[in-house]
Amino acid sequence: MNLLALLFALAVVVWLVPLVKDGRLASLLTLLFLTGTVFGPPFLAFDGPIQISLDRLLWAFLIGLAAVQWRLGKLNLSPVNRVDVCLLVFVVYLFQRSRGGDLSETLVDPTARWLFYIFMPIAVYCVARVTPFRRSDLWWLLHALIGLGVYLSFTAVCEVKGWHAFVFPKHILDPDVWMFLGRGRGPLLNPAGNGFIIGVAMAAVAACFVGSDRRTKAIYAAIGVILLVGGYATLTRSCWLGVAGAVAMIAMVHSPRWVRVIGLAATVLLAGAMAMGLKEELMAFKRDKALSAADAAKSVELRPLLATVAWEMFKDKPLTGHGYGQYFQRHDAYHTIRDYGLPLERVRSYSHHNVFLAFLVDSGLIGLGLFLAVIVTLAGYGWRMATDGSLPLDRRRVGLLTIGILACYFPNAMFHNMTIIPMVQVFLLGIGGVVVAIYQNGFVKDEANASGSAPLVPGLRLGTDFAGGSASDLTVSCGRAAPPLRSKAEPWNEG
Repeated sequence: MNLLALLFALAVVVWLVPLVKDGRLASLLTLLFLTGTVFGPPFLAFDGPIQISLDRLLWAFLIGLAAVQWRLGKLNLSPVNRVDVCLLVFVVYLFQRSRGGDLSETLVDPTARWLFYIFMPIAVYCVARVTPFRRSDLWWLLHALIGLGVYLSFTAVCEVKGWHAFVFPKHILDPDVWMFLGRGRGPLLNPAGNGFIIGVAMAAVAACFVGSDRRTKAIYAAIGVILLVGGYATLTRSCWLGVAGAVAMIAMVHSPRWVRVIGLAATVLLAGAMAMGLKEELMAFKRDKALSAADAAKSVELRPLLATVAWEMFKDKPLTGHGYGQYFQRHDAYHTIRDYGLPLERVRSYSHHNVFLAFLVDSGLIGLGLFLAVIVTLAGYGWRMATDGSLPLDRRRVGLLTIGILACYFPNAMFHNMTIIPMVQVFLLGIGGVVVAIYQNGFVKDEANASGSAPLVPGLRLGTDFAGGSASDLTVSCGRAAPPLRSKAEPWNEG
């Protein structure tokens, strides 16, 4: 057995040599998104001082490959921007705030939480940030996200309907992990995380929908219906808002003004009608098999109590917070406050249910400010690319993807601590790195097209190198040929 393991290791090394030398970081980044979602720690993990899983091994390989390619001169570092500085300060600051305290009083080691939910996503951002992207890389990334969303949607529907023979991987149905059982919790075992990734796929569909021909738009519309059904199958209200918000935000950018006004008015009227007529049904909506309708209503009622406790904790340490991941060590005394006339002791066993309050309590205004600076800057980059009519369609799609993902993230972040759900931060910051890289550097030339050979992907015509934002570049349209060259003075008006 040892001899076989040695031979296998030697074979792996032989195959890794060319991969390390010429491996495509963009392809590995896409593979990390897929592997981390479907084959993460719940699927297979080896416990030890640090839990090892397939996605974490791939993450380590990705970081090592980036380091080797940088040492070989294959990667060029772009000028440092605001997102880079904020994330660097953020990761160091949260590490410092995770130290100290009594580990016996914590559910999870704060430093381990920092490693897996802060450091790892930011490291993925750094790799994506320096990765040279081709237009074909963007095509594969968008459609890999769409395929992942379709798979998660189908699996979520099968979970809710009880069609267990079609659910894969089988750890999704593990009755020992009873929380959220019966909802579309997916391979992450969390319906909020599952719904967020479905929302990411919806943002990719909406971005590809813009500028496509009629037949391709019909295909994307059909996929969008599948994703809507999958988002509903999570039985999570914030996910419904997130998936719908991803479509609405992208539609708002590319719709005439009168459509935006009517859509906004319809949304307000619908929200009001639901608040008045469906409030009780939504509050008592039964979701989990182990959760009654009364318990579902109770989960909504507890959120104001958690927010009150968070506010009192923030007032005591507004600048630096009580320590990252140390909420359960510090919150006990705040449940006896009677100034509000609220039964705060009811939430003694619960943790944060809001990303922004979590950062505010754990890391103070410094930590929350750094996180918000990253989100707002990414939103600004995305909005500029999405609304700049002089840019090629593929770069505008990157902008649309950005604002769609952030529109999906916000409602989920308001009702769940998304920072401790596996893969959510990896998607958010990993795609954020892609956005920054393309925003600053554009796309690199595709060797296959530069040499006059056929395109890498059927249905795509690849253009020349674009790094300076010139509208004279050929664009890639998902599912259609590139439009003719236009003069710099003539704006793009696709779709």
